[in-house]
Amino acid sequence: MKHLDELLGKHESLAWRGELHLPVNGIGYDSRRIAPGDCFVAIKGFQKDGIAFVGDAVARGAGSVVSVHPPAPEFPLVTWAQVKNDRRALSAMASRFHDDPSRALRVIGVTGTNGKTTTVALIQELLGPGSAAIGTLGMHFAGDSRPTKLTTPEAPELFAFMAAALKAGCVNLAMEVSSASLSLHRVDDVVFSQAVFTSFSGDHLDFHGTMENYFEAKLSLFKRLGSDQWAILNGDDPMGPHIIRELNCRYVTFGFSEQADIRALKFAFSTEGVKGVLQTPRGKIEFQSRLLGRFNLMNIMAAVSSALVNGVGAERISSALASFQPVKGRATIAHAGDFLVVVDYAHTDDALENLLQAFREITRGRLIVVFGAGGSRDKTKRPRMARVASRLADLVVVTSDNPRQEDPQAIIADIVAGFAPGFTAFRAEPDRRAAIGLALDMAVSGDVVLIAGKGHENYQIFKDRTVHFDDFEVVREKLGRGDA
Repeated sequence: MKHLDELLGKHESLAWRGELHLPVNGIGYDSRRIAPGDCFVAIKGFQKDGIAFVGDAVARGAGSVVSVHPPAPEFPLVTWAQVKNDRRALSAMASRFHDDPSRALRVIGVTGTNGKTTTVALIQELLGPGSAAIGTLGMHFAGDSRPTKLTTPEAPELFAFMAAALKAGCVNLAMEVSSASLSLHRVDDVVFSQAVFTSFSGDHLDFHGTMENYFEAKLSLFKRLGSDQWAILNGDDPMGPHIIRELNCRYVTFGFSEQADIRALKFAFSTEGVKGVLQTPRGKIEFQSRLLGRFNLMNIMAAVSSALVNGVGAERISSALASFQPVKGRATIAHAGDFLVVVDYAHTDDALENLLQAFREITRGRLIVVFGAGGSRDKTKRPRMARVASRLADLVVVTSDNPRQEDPQAIIADIVAGFAPGFTAFRAEPDRRAAIGLALDMAVSGDVVLIAGKGHENYQIFKDRTVHFDDFEVVREKLGRGDA
């Protein structure tokens, strides 16, 4: 049984009221999920302050409250601890509650604007049995799968899953580490053995404000690594050298340049995937993979670099890459016939550019792209995405992504305004289902239709509702085939 004083430690408490040596059955930040004997950490959020929900938490049986606010007089019977930083306290308490499970796991954190999800899945595959994963597609290991609402879950869910993975015999954990999770202290108490940097480009400026702040958030993951830990870095990305200058740990680089420690020596792309040879410090590794495109070869090199540092052999790497199933919604073929239909999560200009360039290399006919932009998110990337599409695609259908609180027509107008001067090969259709149908109707033999922005998502968020929507299902519906 854990007690509040040991969970808080020596440094988190500023003031308190009541008995701190109080048994704690669980830790929660959502009053609706509080059970009797739990500690409610009242997070002061961007839109709502958890202090407003203390009454609900107490009514559900919370025995203690942790908050940046001083003890509230209306709850005199509840133990109350005031802390300097509620999110730091939540992370520390959650980790201690579960006996600091990350210290007993080999945790590999993957960060970057693009490529995190596929790289994490590849690392889990390469490391083999006894490996767990956390990210956009959920938290899972053999025999256990849990959904996530966030790329990097809040600390209580994060450490609870780590403890379960450890109990099940897992040794390795590969996890996506978002810039928001770093800024909001969700992973402050995670002990990382490795950190992997996939790429850096414009995104999330609605949260970070500036590109400098966004990069500093990413960089913070690498600055915390010690001499016994490893950084795995994209040597082709311009921000790679900036990370290297800040390192206090060992590192390896990957990429296409001759200076990279792990590099693609020769390779060939097709609609069947990619095959080639990697040059590594341990010799050459021949490989083939069903993953599509140049950007996925970068993800492969990132994962192979991590695996090599972990002592995985070349034979294991080759066989795992050959058997690896593409991650749903990450350059996934939704239909193969006279023309190819591919669904991808690309929702930034850099990701869209990588996607279009990759398929430009293997497309015999025209490249048709369907995309939109998320509402109530970084608006600066909309014209950049438009410029990329007008430069690399033959036909563009601009539509809705998740409009959220914004008018879909206004989002589309922001995108259209960014097209290159004189570019007219586009259609605007706010109804995403109709837009996909329009693109499929235009496709002929040899074409590739790329449906970008939502990938694995099976919902669409509007101002007043969230509805079921799956790009894959729409493709099957429009083409009238079960194999789409």
